Amino acid sequence: MTIINNDNSTAKIGNNEGEEGGGGGGKEKKKNKFLGIIIVFLITLFMSTSAELSQYIVSGDYKAPFTIIWFSTIILSFSMVIEFILLKIELIKERKDSLKISFNNVKHIDYNINSSISGSCNYELNETKQDTLLERFQSKFKVETKINPENGEIITTGITLKKLIIISIPMSILFVGLNWIWMIAISLTEVSISTALYQSASVFCFFLSIIILKEKVKILKTISVIIFMSGIVGIAVTTVGTSKGEYPDAIKGDILMIISAALWGLYEVLTSKFIGDSNRTIVHTYMGLIAFVNLILGIPVIAILNFTRFEPFSVPSPSVFGMLLLNAVVNFSVNYLINWGLSVTSPLFVRSGELMVIVATLIFDIIIKHMDFPLLAIPGYSLIVVGFILSVYIESKNIKQQQKKEIENENETKSLLNN
Repeated sequence: MTIINNDNSTAKIGNNEGEEGGGGGGKEKKKNKFLGIIIVFLITLFMSTSAELSQYIVSGDYKAPFTIIWFSTIILSFSMVIEFILLKIELIKERKDSLKISFNNVKHIDYNINSSISGSCNYELNETKQDTLLERFQSKFKVETKINPENGEIITTGITLKKLIIISIPMSILFVGLNWIWMIAISLTEVSISTALYQSASVFCFFLSIIILKEKVKILKTISVIIFMSGIVGIAVTTVGTSKGEYPDAIKGDILMIISAALWGLYEVLTSKFIGDSNRTIVHTYMGLIAFVNLILGIPVIAILNFTRFEPFSVPSPSVFGMLLLNAVVNFSVNYLINWGLSVTSPLFVRSGELMVIVATLIFDIIIKHMDFPLLAIPGYSLIVVGFILSVYIESKNIKQQQKKEIENENETKSLLNN
């Protein structure tokens, strides 16, 4: 359910250097807009499916939340496979472009005729040396130092591969831990309620961003946080005792869901601090490293949980394994769709898919599961929706202002160089 994505990051699937994915021309913009709508719809569908499927698996025949999360996180390693495929395509395209330029610019070819029976003709075309796949991969990890023209402050951007590997170890533990708590929580309460409560991650992001990222307190952000908190309290109070024995530990599930949301808020802020504004290769590698660390450290954890009987391990049946694999693929797809969506449309539009998950899971629980929905909970849900929309609007506005400032700084630098 939880995604590896940093809302402040400009990393994009479609463009390795983080350029705006809107494209030039009306046709391209219309195409991207249509593609963006499809992506947002798929994000809503896949995130809702993941939440409902996760609850079905962990509440049914396979009560092993850690093993489920461990297996699901391993699938993230395919991001590395995708990255190397994209880099290979990039190199092939560069080679083709280089050959075209070489042949177009050739005015004279020196050749030597060998005096042999066959009378062969040889010629040589000088080519620019191209990176190997590994060299191109390594070239994406570099640290650059820039000077802020506004205040003269030195800004360091980028990250080395060694540092990313070191960072991925604690971040993988945090990521798997918060997802484990999420998986336990979702088995104890309604999916629609837990999905709404999980949006409280924005509240924790707000406070942690002030503490860790030293962000300034802004009025609109503060208002959105207050609205969020009011909605969360409203849902928690009005939904107590509505499950009629189906979820006897619903309060415990709600508390665990909020704890998971708090840890997700911490994860987002730390990810923003460590790899914010990173290119596609770094993001894919980060996902792959988290999967690798999870694979190595998860095995002894599963053994300990089995030994203590806290979570007995059992080999899943073919049908259960099929559902586990499906859930893992859906989770991976959500991650990829979000990053792809950022390359063709705005963060505001992409995150609207997350908002629609609240509505989608609520409708599913009421119609399919016949959940008793208290009317008193409507104001709580409404406040969360309003708070979410306001926070997304603020985020989108801040990103646009930042992009505008960066363009102005670049133009100012070019002007100084020309003079």
